[in-house]
Amino acid sequence: MPFLKILFYLVVLILVLALAYYTTRMLGRGVYGKQESKNMQVLDRMAVGRDSYLLVVKIQDRILLMGVSPSGIVKLEELDTYDKKNPADNPPDFAGVFREQVKSCLQRDEKRGENRSDRR
Repeated sequence: MPFLKILFYLVVLILVLALAYYTTRMLGRGVYGKQESKNMQVLDRMAVGRDSYLLVVKIQDRILLMGVSPSGIVKLEELDTYDKKNPADNPPDFAGVFREQVKSCLQRDEKRGENRSDRR
């Protein structure tokens, strides 16, 4: 009997977690899905504080640099052009760098092992 009670609570816990996950996903899609427009789009966004951002926004043919903070939205500059960096220009992720470092360490250890065997 206690086993069934624990199993029931475990199933309820998993069900609540799954419902919470799917609810937050649906709410997240609703927030971002309504912001799409043909005449206006956010080209880039950079956080400069807890609730402050710099946005590069394209409105029809104009490109604007805007500051967004809790006190309001301010147009900072009108840009002539905006070239977004290619994702290949961004630094590699941690996993990629770590993998390369481990690979180079293993190759060095293998070379050291070969040099030791040549000396004998």
